[in-house]
Amino acid sequence: MFISQNWLKDFIKLPSKISATEVAEKLTAHTVEVEGFINQADKYNKVVVGKVLKVEKHPNADRLRVALVDVKTEKLKIVCGAPNLAASQLVPVALIGAHLPNGLEIKESQIRGETSFGMICAEDELGLGDDHEGIMVLKSRAKIGQSFADYLKVNDIVFEIDNKSLSNRPDLLGHYGLARELAVIFSSPLKPYDKFYSTKIDFPAKTNKLTIEVEAKELAPKYLAVKISNFKVEDSPSWLQERLIAVGQRPINNIVDLTNYVMLECGQPLHAFEADKLKKISVRLARKNETIVTLDGKERILNENDLVIADSDQAIAIAGVMGGKAREVDENTTSIILEAANFKSDSIRKTAQHLGLRTEASTRFEKSLDPMLTKQALYRFIFLLKKIYPKIKISSPLFDLGIKKEEEIKIELDYNWLYSKIGQEIKKEKVKEILSGLGFVFQEEENKLIVTVPSWRSHRDVKAKEDLAEEVLRINGYDNIISSLPKEELMAPEINSENVIIRKIKNILYLRFNLFEVYNYSFVGFEQLKKLNIDSSNHLKLANPLSELNSLLRQSLAPGLIANIKTNQFKEDELGFFEVGSVFFPTPGELNRGIENTDNLPHQEKKIGIVLASNKIDIFKEMKSLVTGLLIELIGKEEVVFSASENLPGWSDTETSAKISVLKEDIGIISLVNKESSAKLNLKMKVVVAELSLNSLLKIIFSLPPKKFKEAPRYPSVMRDLCFVISEKILYNDFKREIINFNSLIKSAELFDVYHGNKLAKEEKSFAFHIEYQAEDKTLTTAEVDELQNKLIEHLKNKFEARLRDF
Repeated sequence: MFISQNWLKDFIKLPSKISATEVAEKLTAHTVEVEGFINQADKYNKVVVGKVLKVEKHPNADRLRVALVDVKTEKLKIVCGAPNLAASQLVPVALIGAHLPNGLEIKESQIRGETSFGMICAEDELGLGDDHEGIMVLKSRAKIGQSFADYLKVNDIVFEIDNKSLSNRPDLLGHYGLARELAVIFSSPLKPYDKFYSTKIDFPAKTNKLTIEVEAKELAPKYLAVKISNFKVEDSPSWLQERLIAVGQRPINNIVDLTNYVMLECGQPLHAFEADKLKKISVRLARKNETIVTLDGKERILNENDLVIADSDQAIAIAGVMGGKAREVDENTTSIILEAANFKSDSIRKTAQHLGLRTEASTRFEKSLDPMLTKQALYRFIFLLKKIYPKIKISSPLFDLGIKKEEEIKIELDYNWLYSKIGQEIKKEKVKEILSGLGFVFQEEENKLIVTVPSWRSHRDVKAKEDLAEEVLRINGYDNIISSLPKEELMAPEINSENVIIRKIKNILYLRFNLFEVYNYSFVGFEQLKKLNIDSSNHLKLANPLSELNSLLRQSLAPGLIANIKTNQFKEDELGFFEVGSVFFPTPGELNRGIENTDNLPHQEKKIGIVLASNKIDIFKEMKSLVTGLLIELIGKEEVVFSASENLPGWSDTETSAKISVLKEDIGIISLVNKESSAKLNLKMKVVVAELSLNSLLKIIFSLPPKKFKEAPRYPSVMRDLCFVISEKILYNDFKREIINFNSLIKSAELFDVYHGNKLAKEEKSFAFHIEYQAEDKTLTTAEVDELQNKLIEHLKNKFEARLRDF
């Protein structure tokens, strides 16, 4: 979009010393991006007015001619192919070295054997229109050798605004909207737009010659029309043409040029219909496959969603996009129907898109224009037309259908909130000055403003207090915000003790015992539990299971871990996996109701599951050692006890299983998978599963007193080995406990051998211990250790009928 600096000066007085560069920079910093600017005189550098002295046929080309052109300083031979070239014409001539607006650079050239020393230009080559049918013939007021810029009277600076910047600012699609922005930026007074037209127009009371009907009211919320006559359609006055040429518009005639002028000034498109040929105006949706020949001479096929302006028998315009040839204003027009309407933005956008026809009007309508602009634009057009033809006649009442005034948007803007949002304080007077300059009206209350949004800003981009903060901030200047680091205190993250323990457990199992962690589904199936001899009746059922294989919530980690062994058993000779996960149990009264029907979530417990599989080693003993090592690492004490258990799962081998206890608290089980379940699951290796209650283990860990450093013993210990023969029925833990608890001088008892053999009776076994003796206040003598050891042997004899092994 092109903006004329001279045009802007109609509404504001820019500081006298300000340059075009500064204007461009300020607009870019505060409002919209300015892609560049150009001095109109520079645009036509080395383009002058020339007079065609004579025209001769090109000797080597039928369609080309050679003209002799007088440009005052010299007479140039120019080869030209324009059909309308004739002697005595005044024409624009681009001299060698000229750079034309269409990008063409003029050089001396050979054209079919004839040298051409310049170019006689057409309108499109000069950026003055689309016409390329012939050269541009100038009026008699042109002077030979005159600069073409002087002829056009272009002494303007034109800014090119990036259209993408305007997507949410329809108020900036005209010169007046940008003048409002510049007035605030440069603290310059803005002339009210209503000073540029008069509302005192004598509209006739009635007319019977024209009927106007708006059928599609939702798509045309505001529609104004009036009949104007007693004028002559001819070329526009020079001031009007100069303004349009400056911003890249081709002058057509005074009526069409005025509609374009008002649109480029205030942003509201207008359209003029030839009135004498109209019987009725109907704003309606197009009929299926209805056609219209538009002003560009092309036939367009419409669909039933396109909004049209129609006469009684045909569409005469595509609403908000382009007018039709049938009611086009031409040199024979003596009266017009002037339309000023507001159309629904998405309707216009869709129509323009599917027709592939984007115009200056559709570009504006699809941005959601302010409906209040319609009357301002209509009055402005009448005011300007009266300036050209003072005796014009308003021949009809003003047809005004639609919303009178939209409901105002009011926003509360608290100063303290504004300062905290921006990050620093801006003076209240400055805030009010900015908002007032942008057209916002406000009432001031205690430390806040109640802001009323003007109609031209309420349609797209100002809806909330954050939008007002943006307005204040951008006008005040983003560069004026003092950069500072946020004041934040660095605090150590809150430690989740449970997660710390879980991470420690995983590290021990993975790094120390070389197990692989797995993540299994929390679901199991009926068939899977059946093969493991697990009762499925007390499992919670899923309301919408992924499949029958995943229809129940698990109550143990063992089924998933055993399934992991089955999947991988042919890949390795020894396997070890672990999982830390949740198991689920029904709350009272919730069993079999389905997950989505329960009022309470299932009861959850966290478990640690470990599985080992091998045919080469004693994996049950291996698992006991692993579990012992894990628990000692966690609690710091050798208080792990394996004992017989009666409450075992259905897949358990009752002869090779144990209950796991720590500090007299039962926390889980360890068991070999029995042969029956192994056969049903087609397991090829012996499998041992250990499952620990993570909840119970955490409870124990958190109940332990904090660890304290203990002074290293000052006196040496004495190690003795003792081998006892005892009954097979005596448990290791019970026997060891008696040794440790016998005397405070006994510091440890480590089992290093268990023997069953033909040298012992069938019901007997042998335990061999390393026993450590140590005193804290002296070095024990051999006699003292012997005496204590003899008493220990006697005690174990009396307690367990134990005897020393003599072989």
